[in-house]
Amino acid sequence: MATSLIEALESVELAAGQTYRCQVRGQVVEVRVLGPAPDSCLDPRDVRLDAWVELPPPRPAVRLRARPGKLPPPDAPFIPRDEESR
Repeated sequence: MATSLIEALESVELAAGQTYRCQVRGQVVEVRVLGPAPDSCLDPRDVRLDAWVELPPPRPAVRLRARPGKLPPPDAPFIPRDEESR
C-alpha cells in the first residue's frame, strides 16, 4: 500500500526553520519547514489536478489569404563620413 507524502510527514516531528534532507531511490529530497500554516491554507484533498481537459477548438474570426509577390529592396546601410575616406 502506498503512503502519501503528507501522511508520511505527519508521523515526523518537524521544527520550524529547519531543513531536512534524505536520499530516496538515488535522489536527494529536501524538506524545508516554514512554520505553522495560515488558517486559509487549502486542504490537500480539495485540490484536483486534471491536466487532460479538452477545450473546443477556436473558431476563426478573420481569414487572411497570402499572395506571393516581390519584396521591396532593403534600405541602404548608413555609412558615417569618417569611414568613407578609409
